[in-house]
Amino acid sequence: MNKYRAGFIGCGGIATAHADGYRHVENAEIELIAGSDIHPEGEKAQCLAREHGIRLYTDHREMLEREQLDLVSVCTWPRGHCEATIAAAENGAKGILCEKPMAVSLDEADRMIEACEKAGAALAIGHAHRFSPQAVQAHTWVRAGEIGKVAMIWGHCTLDLMNNGTHVIDLISYLNGDSPPRWVMGQIDRRSQIEGRRNHPDMPAEDMAIGRVGYENGVVGFFELGERASQSFSFRIIGSDGIIEVNSPDGPPLKMLSSYRSDGWHVPLLNEIYSNVCGELEELVSAVEGRAAHRSEAKIARVALETIMGIFESSARRRVLEFPIDAGDFVLERMVREGMV
Repeated sequence: MNKYRAGFIGCGGIATAHADGYRHVENAEIELIAGSDIHPEGEKAQCLAREHGIRLYTDHREMLEREQLDLVSVCTWPRGHCEATIAAAENGAKGILCEKPMAVSLDEADRMIEACEKAGAALAIGHAHRFSPQAVQAHTWVRAGEIGKVAMIWGHCTLDLMNNGTHVIDLISYLNGDSPPRWVMGQIDRRSQIEGRRNHPDMPAEDMAIGRVGYENGVVGFFELGERASQSFSFRIIGSDGIIEVNSPDGPPLKMLSSYRSDGWHVPLLNEIYSNVCGELEELVSAVEGRAAHRSEAKIARVALETIMGIFESSARRRVLEFPIDAGDFVLERMVREGMV
């Protein structure tokens, strides 16, 4: 079993989840070494340091140069993801788990991928729901043909596209076998009566969003997001011979109704104490060691970001867009700047 030195860029709440995940990784011996934060004196950073015995830095580049970390968790606000990821790769990190959203533009995402490929570093993005027991089982059922040919996947969540929406879009892609998207259409609203989370600390956000995505295999994805979304974080997979519901608000975490079964709704037993973040990190170790590709590797995760930018651009242009999406900037920010929303 190999040994790795791990650290954090950004020591807020999500870094705590990463730290707990590192502690429970079973396919490597991981020592938590250091963390950097622009406010190392803050309560969350200090708590992280006390609980895990790590050294704190203000400058992440100084930390990377001094500590020679093998594994790095990028847990900053979204605008910091690109620079921090590139810095980690350039300073010898073998594996990087960057929180979602991957970046605030496709140009940034491409720079991250290029830097990691050049350095030989494995880069994964924190779409942790791909590792949830209910999503994994639903994915297995779909691949096994338990509900026949899938026609549509519906996803719902509160908050905005760059916050929770990236999870919804990515999980629809995962449940659909990561079939490449062909077209996207969407509409956003930033002028509703409910303010919601209109602004992140470092970027604008819409109040509501709806979208449809057509995939190469013929499946259509539909999603509804925002403060007025009908459900919190749930999915329905509709097939020719059945239905799978994930995180249904009025039912168990997972259930399936299939014409191939005569017992009505099937509800499987799931490991409810499984850590999604631990799963992400174990698979990152496997990717570093060349044993398996990460199911949320950067090129796969980029699809979710491209889809989000496509929704913004579709809303701005009032038409359906085909992939690849021609938008290198942060489209919503441009729309706000130009008074479009």
